[in-house]
Amino acid sequence: MASTTILNPRDNASFAVSSRLLSCFVTERILLAYYIPTPEMRSIAGTIIILSPSISSHPERRIAAKDVYCLVSLRNPPVFLDGHSTKYGRRVGLVDPLDMLPGVVEPISNPDRGSDLPIEIISRYFRGTGFDFSNCSLREIRDPRTLWNKFAEAASFEQQMKEVIGKELDSSFYHQYLAYVNPPRCPSLDASPMEFEQSLVAGHPTHPMHRARLIPSGLKDYDWYQPIVRFAQVAKNQLDIQGDFPAIMAALVTEAARRANITLDHDRFIYVPVHELQISNIAKMFPTTRILPDAVSTKAYAQSSIRTVNVAELPTFALKLAVGVKISSSLRTISHFTADFGPRFSRDIVPRLAIDRDILAVELEPHSAVHRHKNPEVQKHFTVVLRQEYKPAADETIIVCAALLECGHSNTAPGVSAVEHIFGLDTESKRIQFLDRYIELSAKALVPTLVSNGVAFEAHAQNLLVRVNKYTGTLLGFVIRDLGGLRIHPATLRQSTGVDFQFLPEHVVAAGTLEEVYPKFYHTYVHNHISRLVRLLGLHANGIGWDILRKHMSTVVPTAHPLWKLWLSPESKLVESKCLMRMRMQDSYRNNVYNPYPNMFQFRPETIDGRRHASL
Repeated sequence: MASTTILNPRDNASFAVSSRLLSCFVTERILLAYYIPTPEMRSIAGTIIILSPSISSHPERRIAAKDVYCLVSLRNPPVFLDGHSTKYGRRVGLVDPLDMLPGVVEPISNPDRGSDLPIEIISRYFRGTGFDFSNCSLREIRDPRTLWNKFAEAASFEQQMKEVIGKELDSSFYHQYLAYVNPPRCPSLDASPMEFEQSLVAGHPTHPMHRARLIPSGLKDYDWYQPIVRFAQVAKNQLDIQGDFPAIMAALVTEAARRANITLDHDRFIYVPVHELQISNIAKMFPTTRILPDAVSTKAYAQSSIRTVNVAELPTFALKLAVGVKISSSLRTISHFTADFGPRFSRDIVPRLAIDRDILAVELEPHSAVHRHKNPEVQKHFTVVLRQEYKPAADETIIVCAALLECGHSNTAPGVSAVEHIFGLDTESKRIQFLDRYIELSAKALVPTLVSNGVAFEAHAQNLLVRVNKYTGTLLGFVIRDLGGLRIHPATLRQSTGVDFQFLPEHVVAAGTLEEVYPKFYHTYVHNHISRLVRLLGLHANGIGWDILRKHMSTVVPTAHPLWKLWLSPESKLVESKCLMRMRMQDSYRNNVYNPYPNMFQFRPETIDGRRHASL
């Protein structure tokens, strides 16, 4: 169940960003953290103490206030790294933003500087521990930029990168604040797919830059969900084309030109749709390209990813467009790798994958265009992919799964998540029944390609759509999209499909070993998708959700397969998972950074001091 704590929009937005930042710092092992339970307090399970960057390994001395980065109270215990207790408490291996209660505080040794909680509180919490908080008080850190600056200064961060990341956190806070000031409505089962796409309140469950939108200040309040698609006129010999891109685009642009009373030359040119935010980049980077007058345009509706849009004149396809804007912490463009890969993989491989097509549909990417510029860093600004949209049956509703993992809509009660509201999950038995069906279907839909083909779908909640009977609410299956985010072991793919699929050199989709494929699926499906759903349904701390995941994963992963030992063996305590903040601090986008996380397949609660605690 989500938090029922009522905060004003500013404090809510600040905590949304700060909790994600702290979750990454602890779970990615950037900072050491310890947990001290408070069994005498009914509403607080305990406190997590996060140490300063200056302490990089388990300390052997008493920890003073100056060595503590911050403290946060938790509604339920975190996941511990091991079973050992120390004088500092138990070492934290994973803490989710939903585990935290609002209020990030730091101990200060000079109470005259102003404090929010007196020394008596600290003395009661930490008496008899390895922490020395004598003559200290607690002061609240009220915004994520201050929290980041404190870390960056203690870690001696390079000034330019410190400022860049700081601005991204500011942007994330600002756009999260706007969402809390004017939250969307939670759709009902008879809503259109686009209503669900545009109903997100917070978005990514663990990324600190989850709401960042870095554009020129003059467009600070830009309407991301209703952009204008413009068109560029490009000589035919300047584009690499896959599929029937020219013919499909000709139909779209001809209608737009007719409305503007402008004649086009289809014999010599191809007309490429361009997101309106990319116009200045196209003009600067591709001087021989002509941008058609703004009258030759069409209104679009953006999906949750922002750069993928739908236009009424092209109902069977979505347009995946380069935007040239930092959304979260990445510049949202489309690489030549994606333009080359999607159409060929859709045609040659998807029909041969080990998929139960009654449960899983794959949205193909049959058509694309990319400029032949010699520099890939420039090329990626002028790329378009056409995605073939899934067509639901008359009794089906299609819901992007990310829309279910939200809270705070204008028409829902505080603390009630979208999934509970939409499906009427007002009892624990209903929530268990829903989760059981959801995990059963998603495991059967997504895991067989991983086991049989060495193909990991990027199964986070923004890429996965659930098919639902709109009259009964019964879950029917799933739809997976965005082929650019796959991870594939070429040898296993070749052996299992009989197709010698060729990847472009240096394409990050191709992995050298099977072991490099598995973290992609774990991070997207388990860490950022199922984990959020389990927590929202109140089935995390009691272990019920993880029992359900183990049950269904055991039916789709053979005991002889390497994945069984890696994920399902009781001896497997840690698994590799993606590190969002480590990547950002290394300024890495295409090359993923992985680190050991506690293996949530092995999560089981334990009882300590009368409280349920996480145990592996």
